[in-house]
Amino acid sequence: MNPSAPDPNDLPRSMRGLYEFFSSYRFPVLMIAVLLSFEALQLSMLAIPAGATGLGAFAEEFRVWCYGLDQQSGQMETAYVLMFLAQPAVMTAVLFFVWKRPILDVVARRPRATLPYLGVASVLVVTVCVSLVLVGSPAEAKELGLPAEQLRLGRPAHDFTLTNHAGEETSLGSLKGNVVVVTGVYTTCGHTCPLIMSQLKGALSRLTNDERRAVRVLAVTLDPARDTIDVLQRAAERYQVQAPAFQFLGGAPADVDAVLDRYEISRVGDPMSGQIDHANLFFVIDRQGKLAYRLTLGEQQERWLVEALRLLVAEPGA
Repeated sequence: MNPSAPDPNDLPRSMRGLYEFFSSYRFPVLMIAVLLSFEALQLSMLAIPAGATGLGAFAEEFRVWCYGLDQQSGQMETAYVLMFLAQPAVMTAVLFFVWKRPILDVVARRPRATLPYLGVASVLVVTVCVSLVLVGSPAEAKELGLPAEQLRLGRPAHDFTLTNHAGEETSLGSLKGNVVVVTGVYTTCGHTCPLIMSQLKGALSRLTNDERRAVRVLAVTLDPARDTIDVLQRAAERYQVQAPAFQFLGGAPADVDAVLDRYEISRVGDPMSGQIDHANLFFVIDRQGKLAYRLTLGEQQERWLVEALRLLVAEPGA
């Protein structure tokens, strides 16, 4: 026995079972089985063809949210695919490294002892998958349409001028006559910003070519000190977007922060990690330059964004 490890007999009876679970092969085998089952699920999500309902619809939605699928072109973000596939593999390697001895011991001497844990992991992942499919299948019947009149704001949008990722000055006022979506993201964000970009690209992909030509997206950086024009240019290439239809905007930190404050996009930075907690918002501006709708993340919100864009594009220009 490891002299630095506690003696299980010295622990309260209620704690002995937990100690045995976490110190033996049981915990790592269960977690590795869950991770590998999730890896298999992800690979199946890449292979299952899209469908209108059921598993096909769930797989398509999974690819949009997790892999940045552009439904118009059918292209996925390679970086997202690699990131999501790599995470379970890395965690599996860590678990094996830490619990190597008990894992190898049980596999060599009592491989059948691992079967219950493998079974529990498989059932858990399958249950989660089936639940998500069942929840998503009747969505069409439960969809709530955009309450256009009730949500419409109709107040003038704050004008601003910043520099886009191509190094050109862009002002909101110069885009009057188009429908404009203003949002806030930053290039090193690994959590909600990819979802914001995915929702924007997903919404645009549902528009017709004529509708898309009347829409402009302005993504203002939430991290102006680090997101220089060169950095924003690389982000545009990574997300496969181009000006003038889609522009990442930056500039002097004071100028950018003033725009974010006027649009009430809250953000709080962590100086240690560099991460920024922020609001996830879409400001939809009509052809007259008035703020029409204020939306956020979510499946229903994405449907509302599509409806809002279609409604505003159909309205007369400035």
